[in-house]
Amino acid sequence: MVHDWETKHTVINGERLHFDGTAIGLFGNWIKWFLLTVITCGIYGFWVGIKLKKWKVAHTYTDSGRGMTSYFDGGLLQLIGYHILGCLVTFCTCGICLPWAYTMVYNWEIKHTVINGRRMQFDGTAVELFGNWIKWFLLTLITFGIYGFWLGIKLLKWKVKHTYFV
Repeated sequence: MVHDWETKHTVINGERLHFDGTAIGLFGNWIKWFLLTVITCGIYGFWVGIKLKKWKVAHTYTDSGRGMTSYFDGGLLQLIGYHILGCLVTFCTCGICLPWAYTMVYNWEIKHTVINGRRMQFDGTAVELFGNWIKWFLLTLITFGIYGFWLGIKLLKWKVKHTYFV
């Protein structure tokens, strides 16, 4: 339901995204992924995030591309590498470079996403995100935390604003 809501409210290059995945379809995958994780003593669990991303993208399309192929072609080892690098940089800079790490990982995700046969691209910068985070942090302080409820939506809007089809 959450992913369906996000895609219904996402417009990229003037095209609204749609999602046709069902709870039953996802539940069947969760059962399969759970059993594989148990059989492999937890090792398969590392792949569940990538498998979920692939399932979501496979069920995402635009109005003009209904019936066309959408897929995610990123791999687990690359994702782990990006996350480790992002965590190290964030830790070594006491959190100051968190926007850089976030932007780096999101750029990797988008670079490996193809919707309706068209690869996506991301052009957001860490400097711009850092400026937004400062602004959002100050607004959250001024409003005694109330503005914090909108931070997830603000971040999603920022990501979509900088995402487009190649």
